[in-house]
Amino acid sequence: MSTSTAPNGHTLIRIFGVRFDAHRLIYATIIMLVALAIYNDDIQSFSGQGFVDLAIVVVLPLLALSMAHAFSDALDIQIKTRRRLTAQDRRHLLAAGLQYLSVGVPVLLIGLIYEVTGGEAGQASEWGQALGVLSLFGWGAFAARSAGLGAWGQVRFAIVYGLLGAAIITVELALVH
Repeated sequence: MSTSTAPNGHTLIRIFGVRFDAHRLIYATIIMLVALAIYNDDIQSFSGQGFVDLAIVVVLPLLALSMAHAFSDALDIQIKTRRRLTAQDRRHLLAAGLQYLSVGVPVLLIGLIYEVTGGEAGQASEWGQALGVLSLFGWGAFAARSAGLGAWGQVRFAIVYGLLGAAIITVELALVH
């Protein structure tokens, strides 16, 4: 996994040959985790269509996040450059928006596997939450490694950032209820 820095200062990570903005992935992960936690907490209010419910819960919040950032970024580009958006700007906004949505792909794949094998979407949601929380621990370790910290520092940062992510999700859930 190689990294570089985007013009906006965000860290770009190459995964499977595709450059991702770490900021977008982390932000989308937290939003998805909140949506999955709400889904698990109130699963009775959904249609009971397993994978369909899971897809709605995963995709719609990430789509809203993607659209909000595209809207904001489009305005920012026009204000900074004092011109209309170009085709290149629009392609950039689309690619950036797809990065937010990409976070939901593993959860949807897990859900699809559960759907095909007769499992329940709630189980896929729990796996998605576990993977998301683990990724927050991983981002903490990655940040520490990028900052030049040794192994113990990486472990500490992984724990701190993982717990911070869990705290954010807890606060969001408290606000919803």
